[in-house]
Amino acid sequence: MTAKPTSFRARLVLLLACVLIVTTYALLMDLKGISTDEGFRLWIINGGHSFAPAEGSSDTSWARVLEACRPHAYQPLYFLIQNSVMRITGGHSLIFFRSVNLAFLGLCLLGLLVLSREWRLAPRLFLLGVFSFNAYLFMHVLQIREYIAGVAFYIWSTWVVLELEQRPLARPRDEMPWFAGYGGLLALGFYVQSWVVFPAIGQFLYLLLRRTGQRPRFYAHLAFSYAIVLAATLPYLASHRQKIDVGLWASDSDSLESHLSDGFHLVLSGHLAGQSRFTDFLFYFWPAVIAGGAFLFLWDRTSSPAPVAAAESRRQGLLMILCVTVSLAFQIGYTLQVENLAVWPRYFVIHYFFLTWLIALAFRYLWELRGAAAGWARRLTLATGALAAVLAISAVYQIRSFRQDPFLDTGLNTVSNWRNVGAELARFLGPRDVVVMSDYITQSTLTATRPMPNAVLLLPDLETSDLHSADRLVYIEPDGTQTQRGELAERLQALGFGAMQERILLAPDGKTVVPTWRALIFQRP
Repeated sequence: MTAKPTSFRARLVLLLACVLIVTTYALLMDLKGISTDEGFRLWIINGGHSFAPAEGSSDTSWARVLEACRPHAYQPLYFLIQNSVMRITGGHSLIFFRSVNLAFLGLCLLGLLVLSREWRLAPRLFLLGVFSFNAYLFMHVLQIREYIAGVAFYIWSTWVVLELEQRPLARPRDEMPWFAGYGGLLALGFYVQSWVVFPAIGQFLYLLLRRTGQRPRFYAHLAFSYAIVLAATLPYLASHRQKIDVGLWASDSDSLESHLSDGFHLVLSGHLAGQSRFTDFLFYFWPAVIAGGAFLFLWDRTSSPAPVAAAESRRQGLLMILCVTVSLAFQIGYTLQVENLAVWPRYFVIHYFFLTWLIALAFRYLWELRGAAAGWARRLTLATGALAAVLAISAVYQIRSFRQDPFLDTGLNTVSNWRNVGAELARFLGPRDVVVMSDYITQSTLTATRPMPNAVLLLPDLETSDLHSADRLVYIEPDGTQTQRGELAERLQALGFGAMQERILLAPDGKTVVPTWRALIFQRP
């Protein structure tokens, strides 16, 4: 059964729901500062330069962005988009950069509405809610990282694949734009995030399994899509081999099982295991909903109009399962053979859309079945009402939880964060003081958090920098490096800054100590 065209009232309700979602994210946008991972990305966005108070770097061209990105395992498109918007608007505050991610969130919501265009209003609202109100997604949208752009790719490429599978190919030339568009979308997705390769493999397997008629012609068209991908990506890969040979970064010794548990707890409940009884309940509840829906999809073949909804759900569910399976197989294989980087919690966002879609499919099928199973109608109404109630409670919990602790996956907290460090520096820095940082990642994070007129140098550059006009050198010492103070003091004494004073950094209340960093102030004798 195909649902009737969406009424004006339903479109208005969906629009208001999307506005509510984006507004909620906007209100949560400025709860915390940035992590060093975000600072590093901002350094790339700004063409390999720190930020000044009034404006971005004077040289923030695409060429500089690509040059800054070249040695690192990041794809460049997200950085080029942020760089372009920054140069066009002249804005470079943290809220500004996060606002770009809100645009990607809006693109995700639009994709969900396009994918669910034949659904009734209640299942579409449930879909928007279960996708949007999750602390794990809050984290990914409200960090200056490219992951939400990847999620947008997963959503829109899913829509294109579902369309491709049913293209009639009666007039092959008329169908070529669809296949060319899919090839272009895959290429764009690759330049956003290399992880898109694995769901794309799942999509390939789906198209091979599901296509029944005109297979030779269909495969020829699909080959055209992949030819576009290869033509658009192979030259880049040939000159950026580090994009393939990602370095060994993971150093923790946690087991594969613990990483998988953490990752799927975050995706399904928005929190790690043990956060609360409610989130632990969600971790089991949502898979039970998927399993229950799958059972009904397979079992019910007679009720009308539910069989049509069941057939479409089976079709879409197969695609989602293949995308999750291929991606998870890579994560596990890479962990067993190389290192556990692939199962770090942040990377489970690759499964987020596919799993939330499976949850929404189950709800949608129950909603359709209400009108088809006369003896079950009351029972199914209670079931769908219970699902909606759990979602509503979860949405309130997720928002409240993120407001209380927005530092998930950053290594920071309400006291130990760069925003507090920057505010403390502003209290005691003189106009002729020079700030010294241990590396360019922390340098870029500090200047992005609080752009300052003072020079901000790196330790390796001290001997080659002009320090004649400097009154003091203020070194921001990372926690755990106190054993290197003697060597540092000798270096600065040779440069004429022999007197050292340690200063504890305080939070804005003037009492709470920021434990992660200290300031070492070096003056001339």
